[in-house]
Amino acid sequence: MRRCLEMRMWSVLVVFFAGCGTSLYPYRVMNDDCSCEVFRVRDEKANVVYSFSAVYSVDGAMKTRITVSMQNNNTDTLDLSLAYVRLSSRNISYRYNGKFLALTIAGIPPGKERALILEGEGEEVKEADPWRPVAGEELVLTLKGVRVHRKTIATQVVRFVPHNPKLSL
Repeated sequence: MRRCLEMRMWSVLVVFFAGCGTSLYPYRVMNDDCSCEVFRVRDEKANVVYSFSAVYSVDGAMKTRITVSMQNNNTDTLDLSLAYVRLSSRNISYRYNGKFLALTIAGIPPGKERALILEGEGEEVKEADPWRPVAGEELVLTLKGVRVHRKTIATQVVRFVPHNPKLSL
């Protein structure tokens, strides 16, 4: 079962980071005929619920923060020791763009939820208008290697497209 939840989670983050002087803008998840700021998906077979969301700022360089929450509704621990995540960006040159990286969470006990926070900063934008690379940007997150009962469960692939406030004028 896949669900699209429209939430204004990023506005809370804007208030939280207000002291930094930089505005945060949401990414929209574009999966399963959904265009939403928070995307929830349930792996029925593994009994795991994922939640994906992201925000970004543009201040000389594009800075992105992606949150992946995993709720383990299994009777066994969700094993992430062999799990990897990859982020692939179309327009922004991030340090680990297109490379699989090991997760920093070893496991999630039964009935528990954990969040993985991925933060990245692209190279400095050399364009006269720093919003130009945002206009065609797309991030693809791939999460693979998650296991339950020693069996690998379905890979999750989520497409993020940034909301561009310059296009809303």
